[in-house]
Amino acid sequence: MNTLLERIKNQKAIMTELIHLIYASKASIDFSKDEIVVLLEKARNTNKFLDVTGMLLSDSGGFLQVLEGEEKTVNQLFSVISGDGRHNNVVKIISEAIPERQFDDWTMGEASISRQELVEIEGMNDFFTGNTCLVNINVGRAKKILDAFAQGRWRLE
Repeated sequence: MNTLLERIKNQKAIMTELIHLIYASKASIDFSKDEIVVLLEKARNTNKFLDVTGMLLSDSGGFLQVLEGEEKTVNQLFSVISGDGRHNNVVKIISEAIPERQFDDWTMGEASISRQELVEIEGMNDFFTGNTCLVNINVGRAKKILDAFAQGRWRLE
């Protein structure tokens, strides 16, 4: 996979349009707390390498992810993510140009573990319990979709 990531990074244009891509999916396996930690770490490393920011939320086996970065890079990363067998029913919700990034750091919200467990995992935030990660996000489509997901309106059944 590192070869694929290196190829994606090397193919980046000088500076293409900044976009965000938002998708939802349904887990095809049950994730344990440890697997979520591994997923978070891998996502953080991949996104840092590719200069992609965003947020990955998980609730009751459903995922909602916002990816931000250069258009070509985000689209190639989404293609890789779409082929990941750990989830299915991948639905692209929005892919559009944005004037600036809304997420400075890669973060992940998780509803199926306790608030204390969230506090203990570096890089996690309490999106579903405190919604603190949205404090500095401008009102826009990404925030509205994240709010809807947190309220359970994006579950893929």
